[in-house]
Amino acid sequence: MNRSFRQNPTPYSFLDRDTRYSYHSIMEIRKLTKEDAPAFRELRVEMCAAHPEAFGQTPEEVSATTEEKYLEWISPSDVYPEKFVLAAFENDRLIGTVGFRREDSTKERHRGWIWSVYVRPEGRGKSISKKLMNMTIDESRKMPGLEMLTLTVAVTQTAARTLYTSLGFFTNGLNLHGYKLPDGRYVDHEEMTLWL
Repeated sequence: MNRSFRQNPTPYSFLDRDTRYSYHSIMEIRKLTKEDAPAFRELRVEMCAAHPEAFGQTPEEVSATTEEKYLEWISPSDVYPEKFVLAAFENDRLIGTVGFRREDSTKERHRGWIWSVYVRPEGRGKSISKKLMNMTIDESRKMPGLEMLTLTVAVTQTAARTLYTSLGFFTNGLNLHGYKLPDGRYVDHEEMTLWL
């Protein structure tokens, strides 16, 4: 099994494994487990408060979500047997995530969805989002019959759109007024796709 996806890998520095990713602190990348549910909920509250244009829930909705629901999001289920949340930890603190789920219906099993892409401010400028995305793409390509990955991004998120484009995603549609924020503003979203 790929060391990066073991349940409890030994933390390592990207500098030891890939000179393109060098950090001053120890980084660990692994899939979230049930023990990480509280930390994931805390991160979701933060991301939804900081970027309401990018994430569908309000901070209040996230806080009200039960730990059992977070366990459903993290763990494979009958509805989505192929899903995971890949996470970056810096000195044992959760600082970034990328979620993946594969559609399970017969007509949609060729598609996978990327969700909950976020890196805390202290983790930015270190290519963590790119590393998480690349590892998620690599893992997706191991799944027989999976042909494409899809994600949505707010049109105002220039940095995120630039990252996704650099990874090979292209825009295949526009969702006008995708979100209506509490202050009455509307946010348009692009749907982007990557062929695997």
